[in-house]
Amino acid sequence: AHEARAALAARELQADAAAAQAQHESRRADLSAKGYAGDEAVPSLWIKLRCYSAPPLDEACDAIMDVVQATGCLGPRGPAFLPTKRRIFCVLRSPHVNKDSREHFEIRTHQRVIEIKGVTSQTIDSLMALDLPAGVDVEVKL
Repeated sequence: AHEARAALAARELQADAAAAQAQHESRRADLSAKGYAGDEAVPSLWIKLRCYSAPPLDEACDAIMDVVQATGCLGPRGPAFLPTKRRIFCVLRSPHVNKDSREHFEIRTHQRVIEIKGVTSQTIDSLMALDLPAGVDVEVKL
């Protein structure tokens, strides 16, 4: 039974390695089709999105991913979820007495990041023309 499990694990490892190699070759073929040499760096774009509410942020991510896939970029990665930042404020309920009675308020900042490889001028133009929901902060790095 142990030998059978070991043989099965070895076959799974070989299958995973073959799949990874095929994915690598497919990516190289995509790069060469776009005109990039094997040792040339592929231009990438990082888009970081922030919002106080999650639904508009998800809507903005979907809109960006639709544009990226429509313009034919190389495999966009994301949206990756970054940790939600919580800012908590403690306020006295009464201005003069009852120091022990306080209220807590918090602001949550939801964050996502998207990496786009093989960016073209058409992609950048489409992203600039994109209308995102109100309240979504966008930060772009090349």
